[in-house]
Amino acid sequence: MPFKSKAQQRFMFATMPKTAEKWAKHTPDIEKLPQHVPQEGMMKDNWDHPGCEDKVGKMFVVLKPGPESLPKDIMHQTHAFGMGQFEPQSVHGVYTDKDEAGLVAEAACTELRKHLEEVEKKKDTVISKIDKHIAKLQKEINAHMKEATEIPEMSEKHHELAERKMGMIRNLRDKHKMVKAAKKQLPEIEEK
Repeated sequence: MPFKSKAQQRFMFATMPKTAEKWAKHTPDIEKLPQHVPQEGMMKDNWDHPGCEDKVGKMFVVLKPGPESLPKDIMHQTHAFGMGQFEPQSVHGVYTDKDEAGLVAEAACTELRKHLEEVEKKKDTVISKIDKHIAKLQKEINAHMKEATEIPEMSEKHHELAERKMGMIRNLRDKHKMVKAAKKQLPEIEEK
């Protein structure tokens, strides 16, 4: 029997090396094997699993989306014996109806996108508040410096207050840099 993918080849050589050597002889061009068998090829209506009966049939696994995910990318058709190929923590849900799985995948992508947009808006709000606070502190520093020149006997106190506020501005600028560095441009998603 020839290998169908490099993943299968690696698995067989790791678990059954003698059988893998026989299969390698029957594989016409090992170098041209795909990394994995395409999803459509993985599902068989009558999955032959010796000693086990699949009474569930086709299943549709919806994975948790990422920022660039499209619904078609996170929905996979499988069977009861094929569930082991998915990391449990990466699964959003499992469905027996393809249409339901498609709707769930679409909703999951939409919800994630909406959440990420809200997070980015919050970052913009934080940056705006920091900018306003820095501007307010700068005005207060200017007022202290003006009063220090107008009232020389109070100049030491005004210089001390101005210095403290300059320290606050330095801290706020560091926070501003951190929030700005954390901002992300959300990828453009193709509309249907």
